[in-house]
Amino acid sequence: MKRSRVLALLGLVLATGLVLAACGGDSDAGDGGGGDGGGGGANTIIIEGFAFQPDTLTAAAGEQVTLTITNNDSAAHSFTLDDGGVSKDVQGGQTVEVTVPFPTSGSAGFHCRFHPNMTGTLEVA
Repeated sequence: MKRSRVLALLGLVLATGLVLAACGGDSDAGDGGGGDGGGGGANTIIIEGFAFQPDTLTAAAGEQVTLTITNNDSAAHSFTLDDGGVSKDVQGGQTVEVTVPFPTSGSAGFHCRFHPNMTGTLEVA
């Protein structure tokens, strides 16, 4: 009888831990530079399959955000703001950091200068 109570209590403790872990999401997921679904972190961009993931980043107006960009493709890519203010090449398999100033209002675009179909947007939260 005691053993079944101990097992029941252990099961309750484990279930409670799982519920708390599921509810304790990343509070930074919607801010910083990685924004919506930051792909491993709020300030992280993954380049894979000739696409930026995520392709939309959000931050406060005028904020400067340091992004960690990892290129999982074998081809070289770049992270380039459409206005040319920032451009950083990222070789295949390489991870780099780049500081990006977010627009003061509205949005601004970014792209890969080697592959024009690779695009994304910086949005003010």
